[in-house]
Amino acid sequence: MNLAAGETRANPPKWWRPDRHNERRSLTLCAVAAVLGLAIAGVGLFNARGTRIAGVPPEDAAVVNRSPILLSDYVAQLQALYSVSPSEATPAQKRATLDSMIREELYVQRGIELGLQNDFIEVRNALVTAVEAQQEIDANATVPTEQELRDFYQSHLQSFQPEGQMTVTDYVAPDLASAQRAVMAVRSGKDLASAMVADGLHSSGATDDGEEFYFAAEQHLGPTLFAIAKRLSDGQVSDPVTEGGRVHVLAMHSNRQPAPEDYSQARDQVLAAYRTDKIARMRAGTDRFLRERADVQIAKPLQ
Repeated sequence: MNLAAGETRANPPKWWRPDRHNERRSLTLCAVAAVLGLAIAGVGLFNARGTRIAGVPPEDAAVVNRSPILLSDYVAQLQALYSVSPSEATPAQKRATLDSMIREELYVQRGIELGLQNDFIEVRNALVTAVEAQQEIDANATVPTEQELRDFYQSHLQSFQPEGQMTVTDYVAPDLASAQRAVMAVRSGKDLASAMVADGLHSSGATDDGEEFYFAAEQHLGPTLFAIAKRLSDGQVSDPVTEGGRVHVLAMHSNRQPAPEDYSQARDQVLAAYRTDKIARMRAGTDRFLRERADVQIAKPLQ
């Protein structure tokens, strides 16, 4: 390159010399941009799911180390301490109640951190009981619609029917022919007791206690004879049945078969059963959730 007059390589023109002020300004802007980027990344990190929440959820009174203090628990505690509702409580009462609950939560977390749940069975039981109690509170606070209760009633009819009752006599015959004659005599109109005595039949004693519930009758008669007895109406006698090496004839005096109660009569039972079922489903769901997110390793001998 040709140099103009008066210019040397040791003394380049102004357009060739870098501006140190511009260089310093560029470095400063880069540093500011880097700091700003880190700040934005930090805000995003601490507001991300699973790190820190942006506010307290509406169902909570406070959140301590990501552990919520439920608003329902706070209201119950306020009522227990001062016998007032939130609208009636003074600011001092509200503050004292919440402060005590926060302190309790901090102590519980500290106890878990120290491993107390592994050292004292009472603490472990208390923690488990607390979780189960909360599920019961949530379930009992549920107010199902009438249609939901009716649907539950229809799908669980057997749960809302009283146990059947029967009064039956189990006669034992000396042989099959004697049993057949006695049955024919009763069905033709002869007195039951006379017909049985005439052909040598006598009570086995299995059901001589009188009226009893179905489950007791099944226990005394056995499943085969009970299945036959259930189908008999009042005053009927069964065909001769050979069971256990003996010939039996069943005489039904009274058979009150179970029948579902009307919904209007069983509504209180339906509501209680509905809530019990919901508690069971909530616990099953909680168990699945905790199991799925946990790292469970089982010893090989027990796998």
